[in-house]
Amino acid sequence: MRLFRGLWGRIGLVMFVTGLALSPGLWDSVRLLRMMGEGAIADYRLKQLPPEQYIAEIETALAVRDGDMARSLIALAEAQNVDVPTELVAELNALPPVDLGNVVSQGWNCIVNGDFDSEAGFACVVATDLTSVGDVRDLVAQGGNYLTGQPVNYFTLGIASVGLTLTGATIATGGGMLPLRAGASFLKAANKVGKMPPRLVAEVSTMLARSINRTALDEALAMARELRLGEIGKPLGRLFNPRSVAAVTDLATDIGRIGTVGGVRAMKLSVEVADSTRDVKVLAKTAEKYQDKFPAVMKMLGRGVVRIADLLWTIGGWFAAAALWLLSMAWFALRSTTKVARFTGRMMVRGRAVA
Repeated sequence: MRLFRGLWGRIGLVMFVTGLALSPGLWDSVRLLRMMGEGAIADYRLKQLPPEQYIAEIETALAVRDGDMARSLIALAEAQNVDVPTELVAELNALPPVDLGNVVSQGWNCIVNGDFDSEAGFACVVATDLTSVGDVRDLVAQGGNYLTGQPVNYFTLGIASVGLTLTGATIATGGGMLPLRAGASFLKAANKVGKMPPRLVAEVSTMLARSINRTALDEALAMARELRLGEIGKPLGRLFNPRSVAAVTDLATDIGRIGTVGGVRAMKLSVEVADSTRDVKVLAKTAEKYQDKFPAVMKMLGRGVVRIADLLWTIGGWFAAAALWLLSMAWFALRSTTKVARFTGRMMVRGRAVA
């Protein structure tokens, strides 16, 4: 019996390893779960899309003369080995590289309304923040609300305090911190016009609200009102605890990384689907992976870039199939082993009887 028990243990191990290797899609699911923060979700979903969907989106972009999106979609389609009709490429090449009327319009929209939908409009936002005027105004307004017991927009307060520090660093480094400064500017501006996801804002706001230092806020407000911006860095450094500041800085960094790759459109498309700081980090890594194709990825997949809830059913099915395969093989092996053992036992008994 010991012999057969040892043999059964080895058979079980072989079946387990073989089952993992042969179960359809199992290794894809393991890779997807392991690399879901590195763009693997987008990789998987893009491979499932039919070529016709790429062509339809390209045609739609060209129909509204959206050259930037059409260019990104064509690059993504070609990367996915989708044949793009030559007439669509020719239509894209016929579009003007820059729509000057739109550029002027967006710049004016920023000046009048504080909103932005293009690089021109966003350049106005960043330029305003680099003067520190906007951040000082927001710090004084929201900080004053906190000290007087009025409702506080902690998200705006946190971004403004970090933004003032980033402005000094951007100037000191000759623009080296501009992507991070741009990320903070985008977050604050998008929040003001109601374009930030409520869950993401709530996550960051709760963290900031729990860590605010009233004494440091008093000092910072006094300096801000007197425009003593060269001294304000010290109280701002104590305004929130390091963990909260790191969370805001990381969020601005990730948004800035997305903006560096795909500009304002990429940042807007990203915050539309992000419900948490983790989502933004996944989107930033996906943007760096796809580069100029990232706007097209967002157009094709939307929330599918960061959502895995629906994929869990597929992944669960793969693991279940592996388990069922393993159990069926184990059952078959157990029956076979039992039959062999019984047959061998009968033969041994017969041998003794003959002797």
